[in-house]
Amino acid sequence: MRPLPLALGIALIWFAVVYWLTRSYTFWSFLLVGLVSLSLVTLLCYGWDKRAAVREQSRIPEKNLHLLALMGGWPGALIARPLFHHKTRKQPFSTLFWCSVVVSAVALGAFLLLQQTAPARHWLDGHAAQWQFLVQQYLSSYH
Repeated sequence: MRPLPLALGIALIWFAVVYWLTRSYTFWSFLLVGLVSLSLVTLLCYGWDKRAAVREQSRIPEKNLHLLALMGGWPGALIARPLFHHKTRKQPFSTLFWCSVVVSAVALGAFLLLQQTAPARHWLDGHAAQWQFLVQQYLSSYH
């Protein structure tokens, strides 16, 4: 399979899995919007860095690209790499990238699945319900 369609498929599956794991919580929409937004920012940073590399301009430090992936933007990075033909073979960048994917996915999975993190999920759910109420009130005031 070609790298870009494979990357798109993996990203879509990831977002579907996150939705499936969080669908019973109020915070699911906030989490998904946050992850998709972070992935878009990461994709744009990879594109910006590729453009800077071609033009021999100031680049985005690799540690920043790794940090974006580690924070949850790795689906955007996964798509950006074949899309821009950027950072696909360079070592140790590729190894560190895949490590950040694993750490990010395991951390989010642990937060969503472990019994020890249930109080944090319930706290987050309570605050998400408050935000959801405020957003609905704000939107309904314009109708």
